[in-house]
Amino acid sequence: MVLKMNLLLVVLVMSQVFFSVTEAAMSQAQMKQAMKTVRNMCIPKSGVDKEALAKMVNGEFDESDQKLKCYLGCVLGMMQAVKNNKINLTMVRNQITKMLAPERGQRILAAFESCATVTGDDNCGLAFRFAKCIYDTDKEAFIVP
Repeated sequence: MVLKMNLLLVVLVMSQVFFSVTEAAMSQAQMKQAMKTVRNMCIPKSGVDKEALAKMVNGEFDESDQKLKCYLGCVLGMMQAVKNNKINLTMVRNQITKMLAPERGQRILAAFESCATVTGDDNCGLAFRFAKCIYDTDKEAFIVP
């Protein structure tokens, strides 16, 4: 019950952060700060090792690390980008449009759209392959915390 309440609180806070930006896009620093909340929720939930996250940011995606896969599943799930083993490109477009300046957003959206057909056995595997595809397509577009 406490975990559900904490999750609800995080989702509400993130919804406010993601959807309250009306006139100006978030800077990359502001976005990273907002994503920190998601990161802090998903690390304990997935049990991922922080070293694996550091390696991932540098392009080292360990195919055998189920915890890393589920960390990405948690992050993209909380962002509502991955749900029911499907990529929700509409939600991704909405969030990118609201969070980023158009020139940066278009670059990221192009990478996301090019990876929209990626599949996986479950949300964790799908999120992992989606994130890896984005990194491989345009590492500057890879913004997972």
